[in-house]
Amino acid sequence: MARTERIVWIDAARGICVLGVVLMHTTLSSYLGHLQPGASTGFWSWFIDAMTPFRIPGLAMLSGLLLARRIRHGWSDRTVRVSVASSYWLYAVWLLAFALYAGLVGAYVWTGPLGGTGAIRWDAYLNELVLPKTLLWYVFALAVWTALLATLRRVDPALVLVTLVVVSICSHYVPVADNNDQYRNLMRYAVFFAIGVYGSAWLRERVASRHLPFALGALAVYLGAGGIMAMGDSHVGAVLSVPRDAAAAILLLLLMSVLCRARPVGRALAWIGRRTLPIYVLHGLLLELLSRVPNWGLVIDRPVIRSLAPLLVTLAIAILSVAVYELVMRTPARVVFELPRPAKRALLGERR
Repeated sequence: MARTERIVWIDAARGICVLGVVLMHTTLSSYLGHLQPGASTGFWSWFIDAMTPFRIPGLAMLSGLLLARRIRHGWSDRTVRVSVASSYWLYAVWLLAFALYAGLVGAYVWTGPLGGTGAIRWDAYLNELVLPKTLLWYVFALAVWTALLATLRRVDPALVLVTLVVVSICSHYVPVADNNDQYRNLMRYAVFFAIGVYGSAWLRERVASRHLPFALGALAVYLGAGGIMAMGDSHVGAVLSVPRDAAAAILLLLLMSVLCRARPVGRALAWIGRRTLPIYVLHGLLLELLSRVPNWGLVIDRPVIRSLAPLLVTLAIAILSVAVYELVMRTPARVVFELPRPAKRALLGERR
C-alpha cells in the first residue's frame, strides 16, 4: 500500500505543479490586461506571485526524484541517454512548432521571442536551441540537468549541491537582454533537481510517512527565510531564495501526500500528473490561439466569470492538451511527443 501511495502523491504533486505553471501563464496572457479599467485582479496577481516558490522548485525536485536511479548509474545506464535525447528532441520539435506559429500565424506573448516579423525567424530558432527564451525552457533544462548529474555521478554530492547553490544565487545577477532570457532559470533551479536526485530515498520516506519533525522544519525554514526576504534587501533575497524554495517544494510534497489520502482527489491529480508533458508543451500555443478569440475581454469580464476565469481557462487548456495528445499518439505524428523508435533502439543498443 505504501508503494502505491508514493506513486500517487508523486504524480499528484507533478500535476499540481504543472497546473500552477499553466495558471500563471494564463493569468499573465489571457486575464490581466483583458479586463476593463478598474476591474479587480488583485487576488490572481497575488496568488501567482505567492506560488513562485512552489511551482518550478517542486517540479524540478520531483523530476530529479523520478530520474534519480538512472542518473546515479551514470552514462553506463543507457536509459540516461534516452532521457537526455528524449528531452532535447521534444524541446527541438516544440520549439519548431512555436517558430512556425510565430512566423505563419503571428507572435503574441509566448511565441514572441521567435517571431513577430511576419516571417519564420530561423536565426532565433537556431539560437534558442542553445539558449532558451520561451516557456519551453524546462524541457531543455531536463536534458541539461540529467546530462550534468550523470556526468558528475562520481563527484561528492555535497560538493555538487554547494556548487549549484552558488550557481542559483548567481543567476539573480546574470545580465540579460530582455525578460525572455529563460536560460537564467537553468542556473536557478538546477539545485532543486539535484536535491531530488541525491535525496530521493530520504524524501520518499519522509514525505510518504508524513514525518512531523520534517514537516515542521520545512515550515520553519519557509516562514523564516520568506519573512527575512520580505524586508526587501535584494542581495539577502538572492541568498535566501534557495532554502525558502527548497522548503516550499518539500511542503508541497507533504501536502500532496496528505491530500492523496482522499482517493478521488489523489486519482484526479495523479491522472493529470501522468500527462504533464502534453500539458506543458501545448499550453503556450493554446493560449496564443485564445488571444485571437474576438472580444475575449468581454467574455471573461462578466461578474460571474471574472473571479474564476484563470482557473476555468487553466482547466480547459489542460483537458484540451490531453485530448490532443491522446489523438496524436494514435497516429504516426506521435513522434512529436516521444523520441522516434529507431533512435531510442539505437541509444539502448537494441536490435530491431
